[in-house]
Amino acid sequence: MAKVGYEMQVPFYDVDSYRIVWHGSYPKYFEKGRCQLLEEIGFAYDKMEQTGFFFPVVDLQVKYVKPITFKQNIKVESSIKHWENKLVIDYLVLDVATGEVLTRAQTSQVAVKMPEKITQFQSPPELITAVERWLERR
Repeated sequence: MAKVGYEMQVPFYDVDSYRIVWHGSYPKYFEKGRCQLLEEIGFAYDKMEQTGFFFPVVDLQVKYVKPITFKQNIKVESSIKHWENKLVIDYLVLDVATGEVLTRAQTSQVAVKMPEKITQFQSPPELITAVERWLERR
C-alpha cells in the first residue's frame, strides 16, 4: 500500500526523565502522519467537515518495539488500510539512520454525520472516491 511519511528529531518535551519518548507523545506523531496522508489523498479534515462528516478516532493500537530517545531522528510512515466502512490507517515509526522499526500502530475512525451525530456504518462516497483516485495516481 502507498505510504506517506515525514521525518523529525525527537524534542525534549516529548521525553520522560529517562529521555525516552513518553508513551502519551506517540498519538500526536500519528496524528501528524494521518493529517499529511489525508491531505495528500484530498480528503483532509476540513474537507470532511465540508461534506458533513466528522471522523473521530475510535480505536488506537500501538506496539512499542524499541524505545525512541531524545534527539533521535525518526520517520513516521502512514498508509491507508481500509476506507469503505471505516477509515483504518497503519503507522510505522522508523529510525532514520538504520531503517529499524521502532513502533507499529493503527488507528480506526468512523464517519459521523453532522450535526445529527449519527454514526455511519459505511464511509461517505466522497472519501471512497478520493482514496480510489489517489491510489490510481500512485
